[in-house]
Amino acid sequence: MRRSSLTLAALALSSVFLGCTPETKPMPSPSDMANSAKEMGSKAIEATGMKDLLSKATESLSSVEGGADMLKGITDSFGEITKTLGTVRDEATATAALPQLSKLAETFGGMTDKFGGLPAAAKTAVAGIFESSLGELKPMLEKIMAIPGVQEILKPAIDALMEKLGAFKA
Repeated sequence: MRRSSLTLAALALSSVFLGCTPETKPMPSPSDMANSAKEMGSKAIEATGMKDLLSKATESLSSVEGGADMLKGITDSFGEITKTLGTVRDEATATAALPQLSKLAETFGGMTDKFGGLPAAAKTAVAGIFESSLGELKPMLEKIMAIPGVQEILKPAIDALMEKLGAFKA
């Protein structure tokens, strides 16, 4: 089974949280968690098919004005989703994550027009990144939404984000 950068980043973040009580291990700082997720994501990109997807997207977008910036925006934004969701441990942290999740939904919403104007090959390549990343994001979301009280707080923001992400299909 292939794992994308989101899965490995989620695993890295979950390993930080699981079994770590204040008595056994101090909670890492948000900066440390973000760096860990980013590092795991980079390693995962190198070790999985995501590297191939990124390579195809880079090649397909090379002739598109602003294509490289779009691809960077997509990968950075997925990294931000993972990082933001990785901070959610309870109702308070879910509430704190809301503004960033709303901002990310707006970011992806702003990319849809540009995506719609891409050549077919570039659209297919970018859609592959979204499909793979969404497939790995869903289990992470299920775990977070199972935390007591979190679903009531995050569901509207997550639904809006998923709607925006769902628009990136070839």
